[in-house]
Amino acid sequence: MNHKRFKGQSICAPSRRSATQWAVCALLGTASAAWAQAQSGDKVSDKNELPQVTVTATRSATNLLKTPVAVTALSGDDLVRENVKELMNLSGTVPNLQLGLSSADSGVLVSIRGVTSTNFTEIGDPAVGIHIDGIYSPRPQGSLALMFDLDQVEVLRGAQGTLFGRNSTAGVINIIPARPDFKSNYGWTSLQLGNYNAKQVRSVYNVSLADNFALRAAVMVDKRDGYIKQTQDLRDRGVKLPDAVGDGGHFTPDGKPDNDQRLNRKVSAADQYANSDQWAARVTGRWGITKDLEWQGGFEHYANKGAGDVGLKDCKMAAGTAYACGPEGQWHAIINVPGKIDMTIDTFRNSLSWKLDERSELIYKGAYAVQQRAQDHDDDGGESWRDSDVDIMQPWGNWGRQHSIDKASYTLDSKYKSWVHELQFKQTTKDWRYVAGAFYMSEKNAINFAQDNLVSAPYGMPQGQFYGQPDRQIESKALFAQGDLKLAENLTGTAGFRYSQDKRTDNGGTSAGLWDASTPWYYNGKFKPAGWDAASGVYTPVGTPHNGTDLTKQMGPFAGLGVYPEPVINSYSKSWSKPTYRLGLQYDLNKDQMVFGSAATGYRPGGFGDKFDTCGGGTCVDGGKQKYSFLDYDPETTTNFELGYKGSHWDRKLNFSAVYFNTQYKGMHVTGMNAVGQKKLEPGRVCADWEPACDVVSAWKTENIGDSNIQGLELEFKLLPWAGGNLSGFLAVLDTKVKSYDTYSDEWMCGYRVENKAEPCAPIYLGDDPKKRGRAIRDVTGNQLPYAPKYAFALNYGHDFDVGGGMTLSPFVGMRWQSKMYFTVRNLDNPVIGDYQDAYTNWNASLKLAGASGKWDVELWGNNLSNNIVKNWMGQGQAGGYTSNSYNAPRMYGLRATLNY
Repeated sequence: MNHKRFKGQSICAPSRRSATQWAVCALLGTASAAWAQAQSGDKVSDKNELPQVTVTATRSATNLLKTPVAVTALSGDDLVRENVKELMNLSGTVPNLQLGLSSADSGVLVSIRGVTSTNFTEIGDPAVGIHIDGIYSPRPQGSLALMFDLDQVEVLRGAQGTLFGRNSTAGVINIIPARPDFKSNYGWTSLQLGNYNAKQVRSVYNVSLADNFALRAAVMVDKRDGYIKQTQDLRDRGVKLPDAVGDGGHFTPDGKPDNDQRLNRKVSAADQYANSDQWAARVTGRWGITKDLEWQGGFEHYANKGAGDVGLKDCKMAAGTAYACGPEGQWHAIINVPGKIDMTIDTFRNSLSWKLDERSELIYKGAYAVQQRAQDHDDDGGESWRDSDVDIMQPWGNWGRQHSIDKASYTLDSKYKSWVHELQFKQTTKDWRYVAGAFYMSEKNAINFAQDNLVSAPYGMPQGQFYGQPDRQIESKALFAQGDLKLAENLTGTAGFRYSQDKRTDNGGTSAGLWDASTPWYYNGKFKPAGWDAASGVYTPVGTPHNGTDLTKQMGPFAGLGVYPEPVINSYSKSWSKPTYRLGLQYDLNKDQMVFGSAATGYRPGGFGDKFDTCGGGTCVDGGKQKYSFLDYDPETTTNFELGYKGSHWDRKLNFSAVYFNTQYKGMHVTGMNAVGQKKLEPGRVCADWEPACDVVSAWKTENIGDSNIQGLELEFKLLPWAGGNLSGFLAVLDTKVKSYDTYSDEWMCGYRVENKAEPCAPIYLGDDPKKRGRAIRDVTGNQLPYAPKYAFALNYGHDFDVGGGMTLSPFVGMRWQSKMYFTVRNLDNPVIGDYQDAYTNWNASLKLAGASGKWDVELWGNNLSNNIVKNWMGQGQAGGYTSNSYNAPRMYGLRATLNY
């Protein structure tokens, strides 16, 4: 690169550098140094070149630099070095990829270029398709499974609706396990020790039993103490009563804990929230039946016995406010429901490939998986109202803030069974190639799930909901074809089409319970609260209705669905269908460089929720008694346009790609509490000023929010600047804007906005438009999409030093930076209750010593060395003006030793 031809002031002049320009200048500076070295004749050996990377992004094995798709490939060695053990650890390793964790249901949120999903239930679908060896994996909870003994991971960005189909509006992550090797017997074992008493073992062995048959076995065990210090919740506050002295009231402790003690126990560090206790094993066989027919199949078992995660207050944002954290700091929670995840995933995978002739191949891929999970989760994380915030208990009951917050979620049991089949026919000639196929998937999901709110208005009695879903089914079918045709000497055209049909069915599901605490139904007749008159159905408050020790396992979710009143049967079915396509052109500038352009679409089917009375159990505004709805929502779609360049330079010592994209995002799925109907008020009653929408009925639902526009630039490079050196990185620029969202309701922290000098909530709409009524309509047009930071870049450098005796010393350092990222389209930039993660820089490093002939190595490693506290999921605080969130892990470090044999 000759900088002399550029006139005027350079963007790399110190006075003009922005954050983005710093990244660009760093790339240019490194490239210039390497070019100058090459020009001066100080060249490295021709053997010092970047290896060719093969990907399967087009359902065929192609050179990464010749594949006209925005795809990043991470090798198995890269993943081990970066300590990637599960999907969550990929965050920050790929341009415009973000991951978050919904701790109450162990759902992994995956976002690519701002396209994401927030529904992790058995009726929700991810926006990013997760595939294992090209086979679709439907449940997001499975994304927690360990990633081990992998060939590579491919991350495809942008709509992939033609070849990958189902739920790929944002992109696809394809996890490719290592294949059995016919050629030799070998293996390796790795032992890793780290802080928080971390212990990890990985072991792999490949055995060749014949020229055409091999087995490969792999196992991984990962254990670590929780980094959240967990205090057992035995607090006794008692109800707040008026005080004659005039100090605002006093509490009445009685020597018994306020919160539920049914599961409460003191746990060791090994069993605290944010621990790790998981293992997995895989056995794979490969058989070359003939020279043209090959089978590969295997079984994989995964088990997670950890505690899961729990929401925590953002101590940095709360500092200096009335809700500031205590001296224990960020990583602390007071817990009365210790975390428990009991999850297993058993998966059988099979593939059969038959070369019909030199040009044609028939391939079958199939998988059967059974995922079972039970989980206990402390929803309140030990937070409670300030003494001054608790309302004085009145004779008629307390409609405001109680003496205690006691919330929990329980997945009592769940079983998700899925079958996936795909048949592909491929043909390749000199001037064209194509793949055509058929896809079929079916799921049968069952779950018993409950939510408790055990101290609630008006009298402090429990309320809750139970969802018993024995048979929720999903069926997806598709036909697809995509081909490449040579149009001229260096010009290739691509065309692809897919037709998908999706169906959801709920057979006999039941939702039951009351978000009403004026009667003692939850106790199941096993406990009578003082003040309750069963004959009259009248409750006279005389103190706390119950203590934590009064609750037993014959009550609420532990006693089963029969305890819950007002059951509603959810039997319903609905179907959707959609064509998707891909069109593209690729022009080869020479044998090492090409440019491409494409237009592609993606589709995520619609869905529905549980049967719900939109009149809220009262009289409908039109005079009817009930108006049931399944809260249907429509499909979402993306149309993605890309222009890109990929090339290899300087004797294949530099690989560089650049992709510009523009995505039209329509019908985006967003899940939350939304107004769904209106009930008629009793004669003579009007809504009070403090509750102007008392006649509006709300429900937890997914809805289509309108349209958004996404555009950006992704630059990636790998460079061998000199002998032994390896430099890589990326720059991502992402511009996302909401184009239309007429019904967005902004009711976030309304009571705390004035206190924190934030923009106040919008007034409640009480007009005649039923879609807006009861919502605090806020104009979010032009706002940034969630999980879509405007800028991000990464730089990684490693070097191999020959230290004698055949040994190699390899230091590595990696830096990643990203700008502010919002969690909702609200985009509230308040330093105390804002809905964002601020910009941060993350550092990783390692130092590896490898023995002669690669027989052994020892590696010292560290992740998040800057010890950043980074949110990956955000919720409203349980007790006031703060947020409650899931976080990435704090600083982790350790020592890893590997023996190859």
